Amino acid sequence: MNTYSLVLAFHVIFIATWMIMLVYLPKLFVYHINAPHDAQATIALQESILYKVGTVAMIFSIKFGLILLYLNPYLLKSGGWLHLKLALVTLMVVYHFTCKRFIAQLASGALKSLLFYRVFRVIPEITTSIIILLTIIKPF
Repeated sequence: MNTYSLVLAFHVIFIATWMIMLVYLPKLFVYHINAPHDAQATIALQESILYKVGTVAMIFSIKFGLILLYLNPYLLKSGGWLHLKLALVTLMVVYHFTCKRFIAQLASGALKSLLFYRVFRVIPEITTSIIILLTIIKPF
């Protein structure tokens, strides 16, 4: 096993963990809104813990991704697919920190609509699918 393969494996593991958080956390937001008042504190605790785990996974995803670029700088010249992928990853980081803001808003009682969180919830699924397609197909 070479170093590149090992780094790539860890990159994928941490991406999976991060994406699980980004998909499940907004689902907790929906539960939070629908929960009886006495259950909201428990859901808020789950949101907080999940966010912390996801933050660690995000940091390691990015670190291992940067190491991959260091080990294979040719990737930066391999086409526009990587640049689009990196732009989408940047949007996912923004989405991640937006989730933190929503956790704080839910804790303070400032609720958005149920429909808003249901739509918000599909953003990482769509973005992750596009990132995977770009990475595997390398269309341009």
